[in-house]
Amino acid sequence: MAITAPSANSAPWKADAVAVPRLTAATPLRDRLWNLLPVTLSLFIVSTLFWGPFFTPFVLGLAIVAFFVYWLIRSYAVAISCMIGFRRIERWKRTAWFDKYAKHRAWQRDPDALPDWDWPRHMVIIPNYNESDEGLARTLNSLAAQSNASQLVVVMAMEAREAASRAKAARLIMRFRSRFNDMFATYHPAGLPAETPGKGSNEAWAAREAHTRLIEHAGMDIDRFTITSCDADAVFHPQHFAALNYLFLANEDRYRTFWQPTIFNSNNIWDIPAPLRLPDGLSGINRTSNLVMPGSVKFPTSCYSVSWSMLHEVDYWDEEVIPEDWHVYLKCCYTLGDRVHVEPIFLPLGNDCVLTDGYFKTMRAHYAQSVRHAWGASDIPYAWRASFGRSPLGIKRRLLLAGAVTKVHVLWMSQWYIVTMGAHVPMMLTKYFGADMPSWWLAREIKLPGPGWHIGEMIRGDFSNPVEPWVYLTVATGIIYFCLFPLIAMIIFELKTRGPRPDYVSRTAFIASFGMWPLMAFITFFFASMPALHAQLKLASGQGLIYRVAEKGSRRGVTSSPMASPMATAAEAVHESVGAVGR
Repeated sequence: MAITAPSANSAPWKADAVAVPRLTAATPLRDRLWNLLPVTLSLFIVSTLFWGPFFTPFVLGLAIVAFFVYWLIRSYAVAISCMIGFRRIERWKRTAWFDKYAKHRAWQRDPDALPDWDWPRHMVIIPNYNESDEGLARTLNSLAAQSNASQLVVVMAMEAREAASRAKAARLIMRFRSRFNDMFATYHPAGLPAETPGKGSNEAWAAREAHTRLIEHAGMDIDRFTITSCDADAVFHPQHFAALNYLFLANEDRYRTFWQPTIFNSNNIWDIPAPLRLPDGLSGINRTSNLVMPGSVKFPTSCYSVSWSMLHEVDYWDEEVIPEDWHVYLKCCYTLGDRVHVEPIFLPLGNDCVLTDGYFKTMRAHYAQSVRHAWGASDIPYAWRASFGRSPLGIKRRLLLAGAVTKVHVLWMSQWYIVTMGAHVPMMLTKYFGADMPSWWLAREIKLPGPGWHIGEMIRGDFSNPVEPWVYLTVATGIIYFCLFPLIAMIIFELKTRGPRPDYVSRTAFIASFGMWPLMAFITFFFASMPALHAQLKLASGQGLIYRVAEKGSRRGVTSSPMASPMATAAEAVHESVGAVGR
C-alpha cells in the first residue's frame, strides 16, 4: 500500500524555545572586537616566525615541526581520500537508484511504512543576476536531463533590479516548464532593509515566495520537499537527483541532513589563464577528499541540498550574510542541535571558473572572487558567540564547529608563510641576526636523494660542482621533502579533473602548462593568502563587502561540463589552500 507521508520516526522535530543565534554582538563595540579576531589570530601566527626565534626558539621549533608533520599527514590523507572518492564517484554513476531503493524497501520489516519512490519533490532555487539565457539554459538542460525530472520544481530566483529579468524568466519558463513538475520565477526586490545583495538574500526571498505559493495556497506538504541551492553556472550529473531522491527516502534523519555533491570547477577550466587552473582545479580535489576523509568536519559548499522543513524552522538564509553556505549550516546546527550533519553525494557537479574578456582582467576578477569567498571569516565570531550562547548543540560539537571554521580561515591566510618560510626565516635570523634556534632544529643531518645546489659557491664564481645528487636537510625540511610524493599524485588528479584537452588548446600550450607547478608558491600567495588577508582586514576595519557577480563563460561559448557527462571518466579531482575547502 502506497503512503503519502513519511513515518513518524523520521518526522521533523521543532526547536521549541530555542533562539536562532544572533548575527551580531550585543553592542557595536563588542561586534567590532569580535571582528578583530580572525586577522589577529592570522597575523599572530605569521609574526611568530619573526619574533619566535628570539624569545621562544624551542617552542617555535617544536611548533613548526608539529605543523609540518600535520601537513605531511594531511597531504597523504588527501591523496588517498581522493583515490577513494573517485572510485565512489565511478560506482555512484553506475548505480540504478530506483532499483536500489526497491531493494532497501524490501528489506524493511514494514515496507509500506516507507514512501513511494516518486513521493519526494526536489525544489531547485537558481539565484541569478545578469546571467545570459544560454548560461542559464545550460543549467536547466542538466536538470531536464535528470531521470526523475518530473519530481523537480525549479525556481528562477531573479533580481528585480535587473531590467530584463521578467522577460528573461518568461522565455526560460516557456522553454523548460513542461520538462519539470513545476517551474516559476520570483523577483527579489532591491533595497530591502537589513539586507546585503547576494545569493543568500535572493534565495531566502525565493524560498519564502515558494512557501506562499506551494504550501500556503496549493496546500502541498513541506515534509516531502528538499531544496537545492544551485549556482547559475551549475551543471548536474544526470544521476544527481535520482541519488538525492534515494538518500532522502532512505535516510531515517532526512530532516536534519545536508547533502553535498563533489563540485569541480571544470566547465571552462581550459579557457582560463594557466596560473588560475591550479587553485581552481585543486579546489575540487580538496572538496572531494574532505567528503571522504575520516574525522574531517564537513560543511555544505556552493551547491547543496537540504530538507525544506529544516530551512523553514530556522527562517531560511540570513539576508545580511554573503557567504551563505557555511553560515546556514552553522545556523541550523546551533539552532537545532547535534542531529544536523552533512552527507556526501558522490557525483560530480561542474561549475565555471571566473573568465572575463581579458587575461589580466580575469586575474583581477578571480582575486575579487577569492576575497568574497574568504569573507567567510565573518563566521568565526558568529560561531564562537553561538558556542557561548544558549543552544541544544552539545558542547563538544559547538567547539568542534567553531574550531573548524577558525582553523580553515586562519590557515587560509597564514599557512602560506609557514609552509614557504617556516624552515628558512628562523634559520636566517639565527645565522645573521643573533636569534637562538636550537641546534637540533638547525642541524642538516638528513641526507636524501635530490639535487643539492651549491648556490654559495656559484655566487663566488666557482662553477666546478654546481649540483650534487644529494640534499642535506634539517628535521623540518626533511618532513617537507616527503610531501613530494602526494604532490605528484595531486598533479595527476588535477589534470584528470579537467577532462580531455580541447582541440583549440595546442599540445605545446598543454605541455607548457606544467610549468605552473613550480610557481605554485607565487600563485597561492596572490590568489589564496592575500585575498584572505584582504577580507580579514576589511572585516576588522568595519567595512562591508559588496557582492559582485563574477563574470564566467567560455572562449567557445557555453558548453556542457565534461564532469557532468555520463561518458566522462570519474577521475575528477589534492591540495590547495585549506581555506578553499569551504568556498
